[in-house]
Amino acid sequence: MAKFIKNNKAYFIIGSILKSNYNFGHHDAFIIPEFMLGNSYKVDYLLIGKNSGGYEFVFVELENPYGKITLKDGNLGDTFRKGIKQVFDWDEWLESNYVSLRETFQKYKNPNEQLPNEFFSLDKTRIHYAVVAGRRDAFNLKTYKEKRRYLDKHKILLLHYDNLCDSAKSTIGKPTY
Repeated sequence: MAKFIKNNKAYFIIGSILKSNYNFGHHDAFIIPEFMLGNSYKVDYLLIGKNSGGYEFVFVELENPYGKITLKDGNLGDTFRKGIKQVFDWDEWLESNYVSLRETFQKYKNPNEQLPNEFFSLDKTRIHYAVVAGRRDAFNLKTYKEKRRYLDKHKILLLHYDNLCDSAKSTIGKPTY
């Protein structure tokens, strides 16, 4: 999926995560593929959206649509756990190194524009995460409970690729980014 999006410049597929799951991005939105956190980590996509309260950030990890997505009992399998571990690593890096993101953000911004304070000061209420793995048929009631739990406790949105396809289809014919 990551190769398809990149090769076809189908960034609306990833951007649809903002439209379907968050209440920001309607004033301004940016999609940055392969966003580097220092020299340590590469985020598949960084989504930046703005609403009346300012900018918020969604760090997106794309995992395999197939494999050990969930266990037989509905608990998360290796594929999701790998993505979640990556998110926890990013979160830890951000807490220690957020100020160093200035150089990275400067690289992506319009040279004639100033970046708002949200880009330079860590405010964890503005940081969100999404992990996409598996297909709808790998989820059961327990998996959906785990999905709600991760969103509630860790601000990690767990999606399957069918969610991504559904949200991308819903953007067709509507104003996008």
